[in-house]
Amino acid sequence: MAVNSDFAKQAVFLAQQLDCSEKYVAGILHDIMSENPNVDAVSSLELAVATFHSRRRHLVDSFRFLLEAAEAGTSPEAPLLYHRLAQFVDMEILAEGTGGVTLAQKILKEMEQLDVVIGKADLARKNAGSNTVPHSTGKLHPTYFTFVVSYTFL
Repeated sequence: MAVNSDFAKQAVFLAQQLDCSEKYVAGILHDIMSENPNVDAVSSLELAVATFHSRRRHLVDSFRFLLEAAEAGTSPEAPLLYHRLAQFVDMEILAEGTGGVTLAQKILKEMEQLDVVIGKADLARKNAGSNTVPHSTGKLHPTYFTFVVSYTFL
């Protein structure tokens, strides 16, 4: 897929701010621009940040529901589906993968790092200006965008 240079700059900038892959961010931006073809640069970035955090919340909720179902599956009276979910969680999520680290351990490590992320977001929110707009050169002012990323995250 061919993209213009502004799209590429936005994707790279957003990936740096969100600390994730440029390919993933480009996919989010593409989805937003496909659904909203007349959206401006700032709005598309704000929507991308909101979508990024929404997807993260959905992923965490999915794990929570899966673990709750697996816990319910330990009861002898539980339906067969819950027993199978409990087996799946034991074998695929809690079992050690390559390198001896379970998915659950990786998730807990990420949760521990949230303190740093939330601290950075709060600092950015406190230091952000309120009237900054993107430059006409296609570059985005980092203070404004850090505020948008932080505010959406919190």
